[in-house]
Amino acid sequence: MEVATRLFARWGFTATTTAAIAEEAGITEPILYRHFETKHELFVAIVRDMSRKTLDHWRELIARSTNPSEQIRNIAREFPDHLKHLGYAYQVLHGALSTSRERKVVAVLREHYNEVERFFVGIITAGQKSGEFRGDVDPKVPAWILINLGIGYAMIALNLNRRNHFSIEQAVEFVLRGLKS
Repeated sequence: MEVATRLFARWGFTATTTAAIAEEAGITEPILYRHFETKHELFVAIVRDMSRKTLDHWRELIARSTNPSEQIRNIAREFPDHLKHLGYAYQVLHGALSTSRERKVVAVLREHYNEVERFFVGIITAGQKSGEFRGDVDPKVPAWILINLGIGYAMIALNLNRRNHFSIEQAVEFVLRGLKS
């Protein structure tokens, strides 16, 4: 999976062949197919693994506080380092997001973003219930603002090697000010 992730990140899902993955991994294609019946299955496994690692990391970060604003700040503070750790996987995800129309690929991307949406909606809803955040806002709206902020930050940081192109923490503060009661 590591080799496939690196090659998908470099060449894109469509352009990367199973033959290239097998060769780079030092195995034969039949051995690759013992683990993954298709290139699509390998892609799905990569995205699900990245998604699980991301959400597990974020859950660990938010466990430090019961304050919804602080939970979001903790994620923002750690996001640049998180990107360094899972950079290739995020490049795979974003590359497929912008180029792929293949049904299985789109389905796993939708699955990933639905999970991320549920995660942030949970935090925002908790903030609304506690009175910290405005209750007149559909929690999906700020959730997607945060998601899109993360996508934009990641795409520039990973693809243009500009990790400090803006402060993700300041951007999140801007969003939090809009959520305040």
